[in-house]
Amino acid sequence: MIIRPLSAALLIALTTQAQANIDIQFDFSYDTNNFFSDASRISVLESAASVFESRFSDSFSAITSSGPNGFDPLFFNPANPVGAELSNNNDTFAANVIRVYAGGYNFTTNTLGMGGGGGYNCSGIGSFCSDATQRGQGDVAGVDAHDVAPWGGSITFDSAGTNWHFGQTTTGLDNNEFDFYSVAVHELAHLLGFGASDSFKNLISNGNFVGAEAGSHALNGDQDHWASGTLSFANGVSQEAAMTPSLTNGTRKYFTELDFAAMQDIGWQVTPVPEADTWTMLLAGLGLVGFAARRRKA
Repeated sequence: MIIRPLSAALLIALTTQAQANIDIQFDFSYDTNNFFSDASRISVLESAASVFESRFSDSFSAITSSGPNGFDPLFFNPANPVGAELSNNNDTFAANVIRVYAGGYNFTTNTLGMGGGGGYNCSGIGSFCSDATQRGQGDVAGVDAHDVAPWGGSITFDSAGTNWHFGQTTTGLDNNEFDFYSVAVHELAHLLGFGASDSFKNLISNGNFVGAEAGSHALNGDQDHWASGTLSFANGVSQEAAMTPSLTNGTRKYFTELDFAAMQDIGWQVTPVPEADTWTMLLAGLGLVGFAARRRKA
């Protein structure tokens, strides 16, 4: 059988389809405790962000402060999340960009990490503020909210009391360590709306999250996580969902099908994972060779 390369037009279409629309950009300017001074930690954080960049196909409009139009993001300090809220006056965000202020903090408790979407102050003329807060999406606030459009927010990780595993894989992860990748994915999901957005809260009924994609599932007491022990699948393997409230040492939790379904229910456009056989055929055709919620310790 002769396998010919795909046409240039089809190659461009496939590449475009595979690319993510949202771009999660990390800002370490407030990381005064130097938690991310090691580049390998940043690399794992970027891998956690790619979980969402690879599956969320939403297109966010830009936010441009100019003249009488001013958008001021509000966010907690990742080096001191219990301190005063921070703000950047008359800020600007490029299209599709979600900015995340990241750092480390000594929680002195059993908290592994903390993440949340930011607030804002806005003033301007015409539709500037509504456009800035909706970013081209639908209703994102109030009892009618069914979508999300964050500019970003903050995440922070325990900088002193936790023995972290900073590996890209689970190689070397032992029972004396907590997996940083698992916590980073979890906190980013909170920042992107899980447990905190109005569209999430509008789908809570009698202590359950009820969505068209996720179905009905029990939440924990604070109603910002799945109930402990909630199971789903990731890469065809059963595991506790990523958005339960705790992580057991020595384990990695991937973002599961249930977690993605809930994100779709709150407004994200989640693209399906291509079937393995489909990707195999495509690669053969191309001629490619070798190619504010908290996480607690369990």
